[in-house]
Amino acid sequence: MSIIKLLTSSVGRKILMAITGLLLAFFMAFHLFGNLFLFVGEEAFNAYVNKLHQLGFLIRIAEFFLVLFVGSHAYSGILLWIKNRKAKKVVSSYSKENTPSAARSAAFTGSIVFVFLATHWSTFWYKFNFDLQGMSYYYVVTESSVGFGSPAVSIFYIIAIALLGYHLKHGIASAGQTLGIVGTKYESIYDNLAAIFWFWIPLGFISIPVWFGFLVRII
Repeated sequence: MSIIKLLTSSVGRKILMAITGLLLAFFMAFHLFGNLFLFVGEEAFNAYVNKLHQLGFLIRIAEFFLVLFVGSHAYSGILLWIKNRKAKKVVSSYSKENTPSAARSAAFTGSIVFVFLATHWSTFWYKFNFDLQGMSYYYVVTESSVGFGSPAVSIFYIIAIALLGYHLKHGIASAGQTLGIVGTKYESIYDNLAAIFWFWIPLGFISIPVWFGFLVRII
């Protein structure tokens, strides 16, 4: 079977979804590492972002692959969802009794995550790259109207990231099945690592809007 035929088959799309999903999960871990500099202070966070900007073209390449992974993951997911909806056999087994709730809601949570990413890129990423207007990166995130200075933005981020974690819970488990890890001696290790990505890393992201959007203004 050629690469093109494999990637356009249901099996190929599942493999593509699994690989791109796991790569995006690893990107989240790196992204969280950078965002945690917010807790160190304004100078530390601004220095971190400036270091990324100094990488120039390398960052543009990384961003290109990031968008490519998100697009291919979403596209494959939509095609598989449509196919599953059309297949009576799949629809009949895709019931509350046989399927975890995270799996049944994967299309919904995936859609919300996509809206969240589009919002994130059109605000923080755009501001950082094209529209700082004399503001520091730290101020954009913690105080500006597109950042956690807005309670509405903070609440949106908390809800969206919680749904992202829920989406990852099903996605990583599904990736383990697709890649043949489930049922092997490595399954328990994989499950423990998966919990880091679907629970602890989203919790780390949620701590940022909770702290800068609410707690720091109360204490």
